[in-house]
Parts: sequence; structure tokens; C-alpha cells
Amino acid sequence: MKHGVSNDTITDQINSLFSTILAEQKKVSKVTPASPENAHVTESILKEFTAMRGKGFFYNYLSSGRGHGPFTELIDGSVKYDMIGAIGVNLLGHSHPLYIKGHLEAATNDVVMCGNLLPHVEALDLTKELMDSVKDSKLTHFWFSGSGSFSNDTALKLVWQKSNPKYRVIAFDNAFAGRTVATQILTSSAEYRDGMPTSIDVDRVPHFDQKNPEKAIETTINALEEIVKKYPDSHCALMIELIQGEAGFVFGPKEYYEAVFKWAKDHGLFVWIDEIQTFGRTTELFAFQMLGLQEYVDIVTIGKALQCCGIMFSPELNPKPGLIAGTFNGSLVSLNVGAKVLKYLKEGNFYGEHGRIKQIEKNFINRLKHLAKNSCRDKITYMGGVGTMISFEVGNSSKDVTTKYLKELFNNGVIAFTSGHDPAVRVRFLIPTSITDEQIEEVLKIVEATAIKIL
Repeated sequence: MKHGVSNDTITDQINSLFSTILAEQKKVSKVTPASPENAHVTESILKEFTAMRGKGFFYNYLSSGRGHGPFTELIDGSVKYDMIGAIGVNLLGHSHPLYIKGHLEAATNDVVMCGNLLPHVEALDLTKELMDSVKDSKLTHFWFSGSGSFSNDTALKLVWQKSNPKYRVIAFDNAFAGRTVATQILTSSAEYRDGMPTSIDVDRVPHFDQKNPEKAIETTINALEEIVKKYPDSHCALMIELIQGEAGFVFGPKEYYEAVFKWAKDHGLFVWIDEIQTFGRTTELFAFQMLGLQEYVDIVTIGKALQCCGIMFSPELNPKPGLIAGTFNGSLVSLNVGAKVLKYLKEGNFYGEHGRIKQIEKNFINRLKHLAKNSCRDKITYMGGVGTMISFEVGNSSKDVTTKYLKELFNNGVIAFTSGHDPAVRVRFLIPTSITDEQIEEVLKIVEATAIKIL
């Protein structure tokens, strides 16, 4: 379906611009240090930025808007491997052809933002692609939200309305749900809600225990039973990240989730899955599909790699008029690109045991295991993850040591971030699908050299 204005001249100019932009972006193709005269440009500009926003930055990073594949350029001219992708947003990497084409097509539209009251074709196209991707589940509806946190807020409203007056939510230790008033309480880390009042009732249970997998089901079910004994007939939903990003990509086998979800269904709870970070990044489009849990899922929140955010839900959770609304579905760029990305992922060779995402997972984990047994013995002490979500621990896994390692890794040309909490803080990679095997090898050489130098 055509979007915006179109004629032969516009089409030719878009194609010409597309080719020219892509050719220029492809020039950003290797790790490069800042030139001596620009070495402190980023730092000085961020100092001004920090003064205005009142809080500093983890890295001296300010993008130039140039980059390609796994490479990103800073305003000082340095180029680094981007292994965090805005904490998971840039699944395809930098200046992917679909991103460029989506931007140019969106420029032919009459406005910037697409609204709920007066929607555009782009919102319909993306919704159709999404619903087609979950035909194997009971999810039949999709509603746009302004962010991942807002998606979880909306999910909470749906389960509250359908469960009234049962308002308590069961969440998991080490969970992260967002930073709105509600989602900061669903999030397990107390420091994220320091000084905030408790506005909703959340009960927490242990997630899958990597260190004691044989007892994981028993431990979680026992905790669930204790909660319902303490608060009988009070809960509306069980909210879970199948793969916990903040915890360092912790997840269990299908059997674990089946036991937990069967318990939830037996107790009349909705099963609410947060896939805001995992969407598109596992060996299937959704983590719940990878684990074969389609029959249990009532509501799923998504975002990040989709380029916009929202919730998918079953007919049972379709709300009464007035409960959910909002001005924006998203920018026309994000909606247009989101539909293109989704179609590309579904039609490409990304998923399954022989797909590219599984290959990336194997390459990273196998190489990290090799380093841990050889040159980085006692320096890289854990590695794991799934798909394009990989984590590893360095040194004693403390926050101080991991932060020091990350800052040096950044200086050496690789950008990553943290996950987990003391005493097991991990280095977190959210890897772009555009990375090649040769580039993976180069990234891991930098990982190795950095570990040898400072640990």
C-alpha cells in the first residue's frame, strides 16, 4: 500500500538519495581512534550536556550520525563496534538499507507523528505484520504504546480491569519492567524506586536458578503457594521476562515455564510476558515461540527492535471503551521501518536451529569458552545467553571490576553495557544481526586483549 505522495520524479530521487546515503555510510567500516586534534571533543561537549540535564553519561559517547553494520562513529571521528545497540533497539545495526529507505519514504508523508484518532496506513501495515506473526497463539489484538514502559502500564490496566477487584501482581526477582510509576515497582531493584511511594501491590518469587536448575521448579512453585496462602484470591496476573536482561540473560527450559504457567492458569491468573528486549533476538521471533509456550500466553509487551512499542493480547483482555487511548501510535518513520524490519526478519534466514541468529550465538559463546580455558583463564569466568543476547563475567564479577573493564573495552573500540548486580555483574552484548563472522572474531580479539591487559 502506498504511503505519502509519489510520482516518478520522487521515486527516482528517493532511489538516488538512498544509494548515495548508503554509499557514504558504508565508508564507516573499521575501528578507528579519534584524531589527536579531536580527542577531547566528545568529552567537552558532554560536559556541557551533563550540566544541562543534571546527570552524567556512562560513556563519553555522542554519535555523529554516521555508522554502518556493527560500526558507529562518534563526533570526535573515532569508530567503534556497537555491541549494545541503544540497549537493544538497533537489531539490524547501523544504516541498514531498510532504515534508510524507511526514513526517505516517511519524508513523503504530510505529518511526523501517527495518532490513534487519525491513524495512517503505516500503523495498519505494522499491525497486520505483527498479528500474522502470532497466528499460532491466542493473541488476536494489538495496541500501540509510546514506550516499553507504557506498554507494560497498559498491560497492567487490562489485567486489572478484567480481574477487578483482584489487583495484586506476581513478578520475579531480578526483573526489569521499566521506569514509570507502576513499572518501577514491578522491577525488582529497590534502588530504581528510591524515595518513591508504593502505588501497586507486587509479590515476588524466584526466577529460574542457573546454579540449581534441578530445584528451580520446586523453588518457584513453593514460593507461589506461599504467596496465595498469604493473600488468597487477590492476584490478577503473573508477569515474567522469559529471558531476564537485567539479570544477565537468565532463562530456563520449557519445562520450567510450563510448570509455572500451569500453576498460574490453575489459580485463575493471566500470563503476561514482557518481550520488550527479547523480541526478534532469540532463535524464533518471540521467546515464547522459541520455548513453545504459545498456549499459555494471554498478553505480550514488545518494543525496542520493532522501532515502536505496544501490547498484543487475547480477546478475553479486550478492554472496555475509555480504558486505553493515547495521542501517538509512533512516528511515521518508526511505523514504516517497523513493518519493514518485521517482514525482513520473518522472510529471511534468521530463525531456527540453522538460522543466522543461532549462528551468532554459537560463535560468540564457543569463542568465549575457548578464551576462558586458555588466554583468559580466571579472567573470563562465565559466559551465556541466547541468540543475539550474550553476557559474560570478568575477574571477580564485581561492579567496580566490570565497570573498569567496560570503560577500557570502550577505549579499545567495543561498546557494551552491564547486567546483573553485585556479586555477579556481567558484561552485556546486544549484537546486531548485520555482524559478520570476521567482525565477531575481531570483537572477541578486543575482548581478549582488554581482559589480559587489566584483569
